[in-house]
Amino acid sequence: GLEKGMEITQDIYIDGDFNGIALYFHLLQIPRGAEYMLVLSDGTKVWLNAETELSYPSFFSGESRKVHLKGEAYFEVTSDASMPFIVETDRMQVSVLGTSFNVWAYPGEVQHTTLVEGKVRALSDGTSVELMPGEQALLTDSGITVQTVDVNNYVGWKEKRFVFKNRPIEEVVRELERWYDVHFVISREVQGIRLTANLLKYDDVDKILDIIEDIAQVKYEINGGEIIIKSEQRKTGKY
Repeated sequence: GLEKGMEITQDIYIDGDFNGIALYFHLLQIPRGAEYMLVLSDGTKVWLNAETELSYPSFFSGESRKVHLKGEAYFEVTSDASMPFIVETDRMQVSVLGTSFNVWAYPGEVQHTTLVEGKVRALSDGTSVELMPGEQALLTDSGITVQTVDVNNYVGWKEKRFVFKNRPIEEVVRELERWYDVHFVISREVQGIRLTANLLKYDDVDKILDIIEDIAQVKYEINGGEIIIKSEQRKTGKY
């Protein structure tokens, strides 16, 4: 069964002759503070992160296996050379035969796909790039760029961990917001600080914040519905 708070609908019927089988598109919605793993009809495994939507058919037909993603998901694709697997976002298309990769496509944030093993092709606005394991396709206003990354930085969430390697604190708190359904305010003097940590997803956000205080030498305070991150004043008067 689905975890508490998740919604799944299957109300889009696609008319056609599929050997007498009705084809439905399912929309799986994962709220803040939740994750989910499902297996598609071809055996492909998909891990969905918090605040994510995935649209997928009840079974695959035609020349490709296509799903649509908003949010973040990790895919382990069942190999089928005759029917490529395609992940579509609102700005990017990732095509693959059989591989493991992560797609980040949250609205309003820079989209990227990170390859763990195999090979994928990322396409956007007519420009495409092929990735090798350990590479990431980053979609910016000027197009697609490829960079080498530590993949653990981008797939640790699948193992129920927060993995941050030299990540800006602004990115760190966005991930915490999705998991704990809280709102952060970053004080100006703290902006730009980078964090490196590998943490369990504790039930209580306070445990994560206590660790961040130690490693980043910052302070947090809770004011109403906001968690304020500010600098830790030192005896020397420096921040």
